[in-house]
Amino acid sequence: MATTTDKPSNHQTSSGLIVKRFRVIGTQTVVYQAWEPSGIRGRHSSVTTVDGQWYGKVGTDPDPALYDHLPVGDERSRNLQQAYQERYAVAYQAIIEACPETADGHRSDGEIEITL
Repeated sequence: MATTTDKPSNHQTSSGLIVKRFRVIGTQTVVYQAWEPSGIRGRHSSVTTVDGQWYGKVGTDPDPALYDHLPVGDERSRNLQQAYQERYAVAYQAIIEACPETADGHRSDGEIEITL
């Protein structure tokens, strides 16, 4: 379970995802993000390392097979947004599993924020 200190922390989920927790400097806001094993050249637009292993932020890696075949336009945009929403749902689930205190937090773009 996450603590309420200023120190960032990592929590592992049963599915192998890492949930990173950090406090926004000068505020009472704590942000939680879900990360999955990846590579520096993977699909994720946000990457980090944990103990020397590359991780990609869940929700920054929509599957191109869901929208690449569509011409540029409204349908492609809707499919891309749907792909992001599905990945954000995975992130929210992992965050809440690892840190149940986030269940009622503010959800945005695959992150959950709480105020201490």
